[in-house]
Amino acid sequence: MLKNKIQFIILIFILSLFPISETIAQSNISSPYSAFGLGNLSDANNVRNRSMGGLGIGTRDYFTVNVANPASYSAFDSTSFLFEGGAYGHYTILKTDDINEEIASASLSHLLMGFPITKWWRTSLGLMPFSQVGYDVNDHKVLENIGNTQYIFEGSGGISKFNWGNSVQPFKNFSIGLNASYLFGTVDRVGKVTFPDSVNMISTMANNTLTINDVDFEFGVQYHTQLKNKYKIVIGATYHPEQNLETHQNSMVRSYKGTVGTQELILDTISITDNEFGSIVFPQTIGFGFTVASGYKWMVGVDYKFEEWSQFKAYNLYDSLSNRQIFRLGGHFIPDQNSSNYINRVDFRLGGHYNISYLYLRDEQLDGFGITFGLGLPVSRSGIRGTRSMINLGFEIGKIGTTNKNLIQENYYNIYLSVSIFERWFIKRRYR
Repeated sequence: MLKNKIQFIILIFILSLFPISETIAQSNISSPYSAFGLGNLSDANNVRNRSMGGLGIGTRDYFTVNVANPASYSAFDSTSFLFEGGAYGHYTILKTDDINEEIASASLSHLLMGFPITKWWRTSLGLMPFSQVGYDVNDHKVLENIGNTQYIFEGSGGISKFNWGNSVQPFKNFSIGLNASYLFGTVDRVGKVTFPDSVNMISTMANNTLTINDVDFEFGVQYHTQLKNKYKIVIGATYHPEQNLETHQNSMVRSYKGTVGTQELILDTISITDNEFGSIVFPQTIGFGFTVASGYKWMVGVDYKFEEWSQFKAYNLYDSLSNRQIFRLGGHFIPDQNSSNYINRVDFRLGGHYNISYLYLRDEQLDGFGITFGLGLPVSRSGIRGTRSMINLGFEIGKIGTTNKNLIQENYYNIYLSVSIFERWFIKRRYR
């Protein structure tokens, strides 16, 4: 009976991914910085953790699926089933010394579920974005003997991640875990050189489509213990080895002369590459996290992650990226989770993060920061111990980039919404 129920859950979840994966994979951003590397990295996780500055390496509990450290899955209750589905809204102001541009978008953000397989084995399934690409940049230069020259760069698409996580606890208070992720998606890029002031000059257009379909792995460990003063401490670490991911790309360079509407009048095909197989080098990353908590009443913690993006290559070509570092700080507070007063059972969350990005442009190391906060609103009307289904709201205000040296500063505002379900399903009947 238990085996059949687990198989049914997995089947329904996988079938639900087919229509939803297209929505999550679609690019809903407009960021010129997504032109580099694999685009803007999402660092996706559940809304609870995102509202606490993105903490995850050193957090563990029995009622959320925390994909930031697969070792945390071992905290799932042996009789529980967890599910979370979410969406987000994104509002960005692109700012330079001269102009401002405002962009808004919304999309589904993630599907997560977790449950026990055996007494010692816990597993999770999830679908979420890995990276997003969306930009449309125009630049003008006046060249000698040529005149006004226009450079147009456009990009769209993104990479999604289907995650299968597993965790066991081989020793008391020590857990290990593995995230096996299937990365899939397509990134389209277009570059054009045109001459607006001359009807005789021939323009050039280069199209490139990169598709990724491969498996990626990340490992995690956690040590957790209860001190004599009843404080709970969790120390965690994650490691992602450098990996080669298989890709294929289609490229075409053509010349054209003018346009009719939005359609270029093609003159000739200069070069074409069809279904060229290759690989990208996905970098090594390492992370550490630490939290201290008093039961589930309050928790505070910090995370640090280092990502070696300087070693990123696509088809044996480097992309001039720098190493990325992320610092996170956050926590939560529940006045009284067993209170009959609803407000006392609300989970209040707060955090922040600082990001040294992998972009080093015009002798400027781009960095960014964000402030996060949120609420976990219990679904039940009374404080019943163990009932942890919630409606989660999260908010983020942040910035990346600078207006120095004619660069672009992105000020962004995110809102996250999810429903997390915690149910006790796997209980054997004693009487019939």
